[in-house]
Amino acid sequence: MSLAIAEELATFSADLAGTDIPEEVRDSARWHLLDTLGACVAGAMPGDVCGASLGELANRWQGGSSSVLGTGTRTRPEAAALINGAFAQVLELDDKHGPSLARPGSSVVPAVLSVGEALDISVDEALSAIVVGYEVMIRLGGVAGSGFLRRGFHTSALLGAFGAAAAAGRVRGANSATIADAIGIAGTFAAGIQESTRTGSTSKVLHGGWAAHAGCVAAELAECGITGPASVMEGSYGLYHSHLAPDDDDLDWPAATAELGVRWYTPETAFKPYPCCQVLHSFIEASKEIRTALAADGAGVSEVEEVVCLVKEPGLTLVTKPMPEKQAPTHPHEARFSLPFVVASALLHGDIGVASFSEAALCDRDIIKLAARVSAGEDPDSDYPLHCPARMEVKAAGRTYRSEVLYHPGCPEAPLSPEAVRRKFVDNVDWLLGPAAPSVADRIIAGEQKTVRELMACFALNP
Repeated sequence: MSLAIAEELATFSADLAGTDIPEEVRDSARWHLLDTLGACVAGAMPGDVCGASLGELANRWQGGSSSVLGTGTRTRPEAAALINGAFAQVLELDDKHGPSLARPGSSVVPAVLSVGEALDISVDEALSAIVVGYEVMIRLGGVAGSGFLRRGFHTSALLGAFGAAAAAGRVRGANSATIADAIGIAGTFAAGIQESTRTGSTSKVLHGGWAAHAGCVAAELAECGITGPASVMEGSYGLYHSHLAPDDDDLDWPAATAELGVRWYTPETAFKPYPCCQVLHSFIEASKEIRTALAADGAGVSEVEEVVCLVKEPGLTLVTKPMPEKQAPTHPHEARFSLPFVVASALLHGDIGVASFSEAALCDRDIIKLAARVSAGEDPDSDYPLHCPARMEVKAAGRTYRSEVLYHPGCPEAPLSPEAVRRKFVDNVDWLLGPAAPSVADRIIAGEQKTVRELMACFALNP
């Protein structure tokens, strides 16, 4: 009798030997650990309204063994996982696997670190657990592709609970039966709707954190004897049929378990260079190209008359609807999911960074004026969600400029260099660590910290 998907994933999660993880996969996990730590610390940066709210929650909940990054507080592991995971999404800097639409860094890594710190596990074991969580979460995303997003769910939030449960169970030393129960329990907790993203509601930043929290709780409940359905994935009322109501032909069931331990997805997960929706990243690159072409012709961005961008659904709706609000966003979170605002800002200023979504930027008359000239349509040639390509046309100074960027930066075809990932981390933690930031990055990359507690101690308020 064949195993259910949850049982196969649980067996992989419990039985995978650290020595069976290829070196390049383990190395990738270390870089994603570094990147996620930086994203969490950046989200806790003073001055951000979401970060401040989460910091207040950390103060209310303090008392426990697990660190809340950037706050100097400790709380229970599942609470730390929630807040740290939310911090990772505050500035949209967390990693993402394109084809599965999974954002494993903001759910798997906080779960592993919070439970791992409480139990004082080694960094080596934490890396193995991170690989387990990434592989489980990404594979489950591959079953449905963009199906959950089309239905209005935030795919990475919905699936993050399962990856976090597998990873947290691994950290706890659970056997395969217990991890299978944890994955089944996670089906009860899995949540995340896109309405928060569409409206600019800041509750969207909770998605990664809630998934991390849910995974931690599911793993501990299973350890205490609560059981979960082994058929949580493929059952008639399991995750895919209850949330998507698809024909089985619409789902790639083999993606969940085919070549487990042979085919690895962790290294394919993209590091995000820009603090905004990944759908927009190629458009930032396209805007830079067109800005350079304008300058070469002696034309200025002030002469731009019209900008037309092509995006495939459901990404198109995500970054353009409702268009009036997208052209003049009033909140940083809303702006990070706005194609008109981001394109206008990139054309005018030549880059996108954290400051691009400040209150001053939201009130920039030049950006708002140019954003009103940005329109969008369906891209029939896009391979989204495999990639997030950009096709953009700009009319300016009597000429038409075109740019086509097929691969979003950070994806396997256009990877960020290790130095770029390191620099991103240093920039993200500079407010907290100051001059010590580069050396902390180098020590994490070199694996100098032997335990998770030693690792988390690097981010104490007075390092």
